[in-house]
Amino acid sequence: MNCKRYERQLWAYVEGDLSPAQAQAFEAHLQACPHCQRQLEAAQATYRALHALPRRRAPENLSEQVRRRIAAAPARRRIDWAHWGRRIALAPALGLLAAAMWWGWQALQPSPAANTLAEDPTESLVELHEQLELADWSPSPTPSYFISTGYTR
Repeated sequence: MNCKRYERQLWAYVEGDLSPAQAQAFEAHLQACPHCQRQLEAAQATYRALHALPRRRAPENLSEQVRRRIAAAPARRRIDWAHWGRRIALAPALGLLAAAMWWGWQALQPSPAANTLAEDPTESLVELHEQLELADWSPSPTPSYFISTGYTR
């Protein structure tokens, strides 16, 4: 059953604000739905209890008293959103500044490869010299030399 629709109409039915067609549909639903019957009984009991209370008249100067109290109450402090907006905008700006500084610092640091090359080149030269000494050098050009360079004797 679609009780949600009828639950929204419950108080309008109790107070007699539904059109005749709506009231008839509501009553037809009540015949088949025990849940809505219980809700209606509770709402009617509440309605009767509220209307059984004695009625009291508001004082003649009630609106004047309310206005006076409002005027006498301390003003609530308003939030300055522009001030907070600047602070909130400052956070990402500082983050970008920190990232740029870190990136610049990293760019100025020598890389590990640069450290290797900046060391004393003597060892590398000695190793290269030893490798060249081990190579088989022939005193005259080899035939492949003639072919690749076009050199003739």
